[in-house]
Amino acid sequence: MDQMDRRADDRRQDYDTAAMVGEALACQRAFGDDAAQRFLKMRGIEGEVAQQALLDNYDRRKQIRRTPAQSSN
Repeated sequence: MDQMDRRADDRRQDYDTAAMVGEALACQRAFGDDAAQRFLKMRGIEGEVAQQALLDNYDRRKQIRRTPAQSSN
């Protein structure tokens, strides 16, 4: 396996993990923290990683990026 194959495998896993975290955040909003943590644990993401992924700061950072830039006149 060469370096490019490893990078492709890593990226694919990161996209999958990011998608699972996104689903867990939606689950968290709908059903609460416990349900979201169980959702991630069932998919192999648990412990400190799951807790950090579900922090409110993650959602806030995402909202800040989506906010349109203010125009200056």
